[in-house]
Amino acid sequence: MKRNKIKMINKYLTITMQAFIAFLLIGCSASKDAQKTDIVWPSPPDEPRVKYIKTYQSEDEFLSGFGKAVRMIAGEKSTIGLSKPFDVTTDGKGKIFVSDMEQGLVMFDEVEKKVVPIGQKSIYPLGRVVGLAYGNNKLFVGSTEIKAVIALTLDGQVVQTFGELGQFQNPVDVAYDKYLNRVIVVDNKIHQVVVFSENGDSLFTIGQRGEGDGEFNFPQSAAVDKQSNIYIVDAFNFRVQVFDKDGKFLRKYGQQGEVYGMFSRPKGIALDGFNNIYVVDAIHNNFQIFNNDFELLMFVGRYAVDDNLGFMNPIGIDIDESNRIYVADQLNSRVQVFQLLKGN
Repeated sequence: MKRNKIKMINKYLTITMQAFIAFLLIGCSASKDAQKTDIVWPSPPDEPRVKYIKTYQSEDEFLSGFGKAVRMIAGEKSTIGLSKPFDVTTDGKGKIFVSDMEQGLVMFDEVEKKVVPIGQKSIYPLGRVVGLAYGNNKLFVGSTEIKAVIALTLDGQVVQTFGELGQFQNPVDVAYDKYLNRVIVVDNKIHQVVVFSENGDSLFTIGQRGEGDGEFNFPQSAAVDKQSNIYIVDAFNFRVQVFDKDGKFLRKYGQQGEVYGMFSRPKGIALDGFNNIYVVDAIHNNFQIFNNDFELLMFVGRYAVDDNLGFMNPIGIDIDESNRIYVADQLNSRVQVFQLLKGN
């Protein structure tokens, strides 16, 4: 018994010493990294407009250098983290919400420095969630399991359902119109966009399958501007369509192509505080930024595995009121965060 206790103490001391050495190495590495030039777009000598800020991937993001070293030496892995993130949204106050097709709903809390799975209190299964939006202290979630959109409190309790259970086939995106308190649901299997009041009343439906104005071929995502105009990524028509607050078609932009300014596999869409339009492209592995006349301003990213210069199959995007940009980088199992430095 005494010998076993001594072995345990020795093992602990060994791990602690190894962790301390690893911590020193990590500290040195971090010190060197801190001296590196910021990751910005466009590259110098051009004036930077977008800057890489950080990455969210697991609860390790909130560990100290020493804590990471202990976990590494002990061979422990994070218990909560992203696997196949699909969409991302934020309350703009330090909480980042991610829908993950394998992990369900996950919240990264910058204030409390923790990662929290959401949904244990839900009366519906929340394993395969896709579209995600935040508004009025609620999460609006599209589920492929129950084929509906539900509103949750931030601790995961269901407070509202949008549409009958089974109404939607694949509610791939949800957008919240904070100006008119409406919920916009994009379903890419029925090729329609449905607009609800926040109370769950169906207001109007846009679209059917086709190539004409106001028609869709696998619509992918939605965003809303300050006039409550609705922007829809019409993925396999390779364009963005814009509708007014009542669903009337206004204009369209885009065509299929491999050069920047065109679309190969457009996914998420968002608008910044300058009314610039951001469209994520899963083939280009970037997001492109257009002004409201749909003139290309710049693009951010390229194909990248693990480094912070790009993405691997990015899908969802969100921009908060501080013009901080959040992108769900699916096959890198992470959310990357950027700051818009100059938008006009």
